Amino acid sequence: MRWSVALLLLFTACSVPSLEELQGERPLACDAQHACGAGQVCALGACQESPCGSASPSVAYLDADGDGFAAVNAPSRVFCGAVPAGYATALGDCDDTRAEAYPGAPERCNGLDDNCDGQMETGFVTRVWYLDHDRDSFGRNGPGTEACDPPSELHVEVDGDCNDERADIHPNAVEACNGVDDNCDGRADELFTEGPGALGTACTEFCNGTYACNDAQTGTVCVGTPPTPLYADADSDGEGEKDSAPAGELCPDAPMPPMMAANTLDCDDADPGTNTQAMEVCDGLDNDCDGQVDEEMSCGSLKRVVDPVLAWGNWRTVAVHPSGYPVWVAGLGGRLAVKMDATSAFVSHGGDTATRCGPAGNLLDWHAAWISPNNSYVFIVGEDGHIGEHNGGSCSSFQFDLPGKNDYFSSVVGVGSPAQVFAVSTLGHLYEFTGAAQRHDSTGRYWGLHANGNDALYAVGSTGESSPLTPLVNLYARSITWGTPAAHNLQGIAGYNGGLRAVWAADSTHIYAVGDGGLVVKGSGQSRDWERVLPQAGPVLNYVSVAAPPGTMNAYVIGNEGNAGRLQRLTPHGWAKAPAFTPSAPSVPLRDIAMTSSSNFWVVGDDGNVYHFPEP
Repeated sequence: MRWSVALLLLFTACSVPSLEELQGERPLACDAQHACGAGQVCALGACQESPCGSASPSVAYLDADGDGFAAVNAPSRVFCGAVPAGYATALGDCDDTRAEAYPGAPERCNGLDDNCDGQMETGFVTRVWYLDHDRDSFGRNGPGTEACDPPSELHVEVDGDCNDERADIHPNAVEACNGVDDNCDGRADELFTEGPGALGTACTEFCNGTYACNDAQTGTVCVGTPPTPLYADADSDGEGEKDSAPAGELCPDAPMPPMMAANTLDCDDADPGTNTQAMEVCDGLDNDCDGQVDEEMSCGSLKRVVDPVLAWGNWRTVAVHPSGYPVWVAGLGGRLAVKMDATSAFVSHGGDTATRCGPAGNLLDWHAAWISPNNSYVFIVGEDGHIGEHNGGSCSSFQFDLPGKNDYFSSVVGVGSPAQVFAVSTLGHLYEFTGAAQRHDSTGRYWGLHANGNDALYAVGSTGESSPLTPLVNLYARSITWGTPAAHNLQGIAGYNGGLRAVWAADSTHIYAVGDGGLVVKGSGQSRDWERVLPQAGPVLNYVSVAAPPGTMNAYVIGNEGNAGRLQRLTPHGWAKAPAFTPSAPSVPLRDIAMTSSSNFWVVGDDGNVYHFPEP
């Protein structure tokens, strides 16, 4: 037969052709149950003459993926001897393009039939997949999807995400203070609910404050209604001092504390008559706090009076009638002058004039003056016990024999009608000029005298004549016929060395005395205890004179910073802003002040310095 010759030729070459190449006559069918006869091989289901003779031939099939199994329809060859690579003797490969797919291969979870049993993932344990929409590696809670492979790229095998719309919320997140369960443990802000500053606990930085999460969400901060800052309102006029720092706080619905205000509008917090609601008056002050003084009033200012009679005088005292005129000034070297009304000039009544007080050509040093409100006569006192009463045209004067060699009258005042005149001397004596002069002795030295009504006199000075000096206040009363004085107690003067130089009784509740080294004491007619007033901030002044406008509780104080005069104003609320000198404060010592009101006062000093408010 022709195909037998062909098989013999292939055998000789050790290469077996396929059965398709050897077909001629149709061979007998064969399979596992129908074996071929001796010297035959079964190839492609047909018995064929073995090309290998007595040797056992091998029928092999093309194994494209080299996994040892060929596809059922793979081309076959007969090999005499070993089967070469790329051929397999076993059939059944269901995917000859994948070496991982063959009968008996381990089944993989890949959506394919790896063991060629006609099923995918047969016997493989499937996994549960959870949707991870926010891509934070944690899927949302729920039943999940059972599958070998993730249904999509948004599925993961780990669940527990309590908010799958936010990538910053998942079980591994750090809990922030934000009212959210960031780490999905079923609690919100659990790190911030205990200890100091715990969420929801009370705090004091704000009104009705409680602790809440801060903006950074890293901790807590006090939140609530911001309190209104309060400012000191020393004069209780409803306005705090301009440009001052807060002195307190006020929560809504809380009552305003005393002496506090919710604004800084007041340009002078020691004066209740000065605030933005006040009416401007002629007093040299900015009453309505608009930055202007006495605007639209044309009342003048505090400035020096230019008059030849006043030039070069070392003026020691000034006295003003309650009506405003006459005004008397007196000083060293016999200088004495009067201004009878607003339109007249000053007239000299010095020691070299015919209308003088004292001997002809005298150079007496006058130290104090007082004008009787009854007849406008002036009483002047001074050197070596000299005293004079001048009516503007002539003077009645005499000399009282003072016991001290250098003693002189330092202050004078009158009470009642007709006037009962009193003077004090530098040796601490009170002299009464009612008919025959009387002297009431005491210890110490007197520099100032003033009346509180018609029945009380306050004399001030110091004990002793040499340092250290202790300031004193003595009260003389009509009830004991101006006899032995009652000493008053001065509080807060421990360690002080100096004397009081002037006193003024504004009324029975406000009596001020001033003196050396910034000393100011305040008393009343109801108590012998006087309290010290703290001096104004700044350089220490030596105070020499004080006066109070009638009907007020204020005091205008004259003092000297070295040889430079200063004017200060004291109210029950503290040191207020005094009227300013125009154009500036004098550079010489000032000695005395007299006033009828805050709208009319006079100040005198050395080197012809006489000042008046208001002066055109």
